Amino acid sequence: MPYAVTHVILTIVIADIYRDYFAKRKFPMVYVLIAGIAGLMPDLDIPASGLINLLFGANYNFHRIFTHSLLYAMVFFAASTLFFIFGKKEYSVFRRKVQNRAVVLFFLAMAFGWLMHVSLDCGLSGDGYLNLIPSIPLKFCPHPFSSDVLAGFDAAILVLWLIHEQWKHDIKDYI
Repeated sequence: MPYAVTHVILTIVIADIYRDYFAKRKFPMVYVLIAGIAGLMPDLDIPASGLINLLFGANYNFHRIFTHSLLYAMVFFAASTLFFIFGKKEYSVFRRKVQNRAVVLFFLAMAFGWLMHVSLDCGLSGDGYLNLIPSIPLKFCPHPFSSDVLAGFDAAILVLWLIHEQWKHDIKDYI
């Protein structure tokens, strides 16, 4: 299974490349960060399993049963579509005014991050399953890669991302 770095950084890299080179209207970088965080969210079932095991003295493993499903990405995308079509101009969230575009972008970033996570797990993990809906796997993913290949993949993604950031955003100004 891909490491956490792969889930976060590859999602950030793809979202950032889309933002920098393909988006007609640039969106704030915070949505790139949200997509990266959402790229790791399906793995929250790992600490949840540990907490349940600690509290109840059990030995359950819920990893990839409920959260690793395309259904969540589809729900986030549907929410963004509904807010885009039927949304008000602005909302009050935590006593702050939030524009409808921000809500739409939030749900799109969540959908993209979740989709990236599930796709990476399908393409790089050992069991070759993809859940369309929770706990009902379909086997059609390719064969796994070794852990050495996955570690090298993490390193390559990180280096390429740093090169892109230096070239596009001139990160040396922050050093």
